[in-house]
Amino acid sequence: MVLAQLGVIALAVGLWWYLSGVAPGSVPSPVRTFAELGALVGTGALWTAVAQTSAAWLIGIAVCTLVGIPAGLLIGASRIATDSTRLTIDFVRNIPPVALVPLGLLLWGPTRNMVLLLVISGTIWPIVIQSIYASRQAEPQLRDVARVFHLGRRWWLTHIFLPGVTPFVMTGLRVAATICLLLTITGELFGGAPGVGTQIQNAQIGNDNPQMYAYVVVAALLGLLVNSLIWIAQRRLLRWHPSFRKGS
Repeated sequence: MVLAQLGVIALAVGLWWYLSGVAPGSVPSPVRTFAELGALVGTGALWTAVAQTSAAWLIGIAVCTLVGIPAGLLIGASRIATDSTRLTIDFVRNIPPVALVPLGLLLWGPTRNMVLLLVISGTIWPIVIQSIYASRQAEPQLRDVARVFHLGRRWWLTHIFLPGVTPFVMTGLRVAATICLLLTITGELFGGAPGVGTQIQNAQIGNDNPQMYAYVVVAALLGLLVNSLIWIAQRRLLRWHPSFRKGS
């Protein structure tokens, strides 16, 4: 598995190197890009942009988690609520978040609030939908058993319901975390809010391709970090789950 991943990375770098030779004016070589990245590491502009993007991502994913999980679980707990909200959810979640950039700019200008409008409108739906599915998958027989043995609602909630829905919710959260970062950088790129996306745009406008690619690499590293953190959290929360026990 590790060899396959290293092979894909080597293939991607080789393709990048080839394209830099075909179009050197448009695509800088990996060596030149990472040299530019090394120079940026010593500047405050890079770390300020990373901090701004990270803060917007953290606020966005926190809001979507705190709102999306309870809303999805409550909707999924009722067949009537699930059926009555399905059309509305399917309609709203198919609106491209980028289409809200003009509205955000009109209301708040190139600020973090504009980015959060874009982020929340596109990130919350994987969490809501997975939470609905999780709630619908709860076994009614287990609830009946808990009732027969007079185990109490709190015991059923902590020992049956929450362990049953957590794998579904964590899957939605892992997908949403990546979408949240992509939309954060997209909002900065198209809306001009401060962050990594704006630095990419500024480098492109200034025709500084090595710096632009360096910030693209930074965005990719942020995505890798986010995915790794969510995976670690998922593994710890679901260490009792058979899929993780087999892998350990």
